[in-house]
Parts: sequence; structure tokens; C-alpha cells
Amino acid sequence: MGKRIKYTGRYAGQRLPRRITAMLAAVIIMGIGVSLYVLGGMGADPFSTLNLGVSSKLGLTFGTWQIIFNGILLAAIFFIDRSMLGLGTLGNMFLIGITADICNSLLADIAPPTEELGIPLRVALTLLGVVCQILGCSFYVTANLGMAPYDCVSFIVPNRTKIPFRWWRIISDFTCVAIGFLCGATVGLGTLIMAFGTGPLLPLCNKYIAAPALKIADIPKG
Repeated sequence: MGKRIKYTGRYAGQRLPRRITAMLAAVIIMGIGVSLYVLGGMGADPFSTLNLGVSSKLGLTFGTWQIIFNGILLAAIFFIDRSMLGLGTLGNMFLIGITADICNSLLADIAPPTEELGIPLRVALTLLGVVCQILGCSFYVTANLGMAPYDCVSFIVPNRTKIPFRWWRIISDFTCVAIGFLCGATVGLGTLIMAFGTGPLLPLCNKYIAAPALKIADIPKG
């Protein structure tokens, strides 16, 4: 088996109030990003694509299904390796979906249906959703208060199998997109940007935006 991937809660007690505030703001921003994806109708990040598709198929709101699915993942993670869990795990589990549901409801009342929006506006909404997701994820990661359940799985599986982290993440993201698509979710520009752009963009946002804002020098590498 290859080198074990470790998640460490460095600077655990440093700037805690600021980091909690950043984490809460981050997950709310990511929830807004999901609602912008929905309105733009040009695809979302892989995990949101899965949840948008399955929730639609089951007749549930995005937020309700995401909480249920994250709860299932969390229960398994708790018994396998709870070292990656924290306050941020719960924030991610509940607030992204709740925020997305609230924003979806508000936008449904004030914005035209997606099919009535022009392509330029839909592209702009999708790109704004990408910005919200990348920026929110950056502050969430830099706050370092616990990983999202889906991300925990991406560490646990490589640690317990011979599958390299990078390849497992590709497999899991592709599976999420495939299931979401089969359940009726849109796959498009937003999906492609998040699938291929998160890797290079997230470390840059961590280093030049989130870490300076939180006044943290030693940022997580994930």
C-alpha cells in the first residue's frame, strides 16, 4: 500500500472565533453557489450533481436529500475514522443544503425560469456559482475545522485500499456525475470547470485569499 494520507488538525486552537466565522460564511457561500448553478442550468460540481439528480428523482428538496446522504456517510465515517470530523463537518452537512433550498425558493419567486434566460446570462450565473464554490471551499478548507463527509471518504478509501488518492477522487467524482445525470441532473459547463478547475484554483485561493484573510500562515495542503 502507498503512503498513508493524513489529515491533521494543525493550529487547532489558533484564531478559533475567526475560523468558526469563516467556516460558517464559507458553507453559506457554497450553498448560494449551488442555487446559482441551478438557475444557470449548465451543471454543478460533481457532488452537487449527484444530490440534485437524486433529490429530483425522489421528490425531495436538494437540501433535504443532501442532509440525509451526508448523514449516512457521517455515520459510517464515525465508526471508521472520526479523526477528520469536526464542527466544520456539521456546518457543511447542514448549511449548504439549507442555504441552497432557501435561495432556490427566493430565486424561483423573483427570477425568470432558466429556459427564458439568455445563454450569456446563464453562463454568467454558472461562472458566479463557480466563484462562490471555489472561494467558499477555500475558506472552509483553510479554517480547518473538519472535513465534509464526501471529502472524508476520499481520504479513507485510499488509506484502506491500494487505490491512489487522485485516482479514487476521479472515480468518485465521475460516479457522482454519472448517477446525477442518469437521475436527470444537468451536466455541463459548471461541471467541467469544477471537475478540472478545483485542483489548480483551490490552492491559489488558499494561499492568496483565505490564509491572508484569516491571518494563518500554515495552511492545509488539501
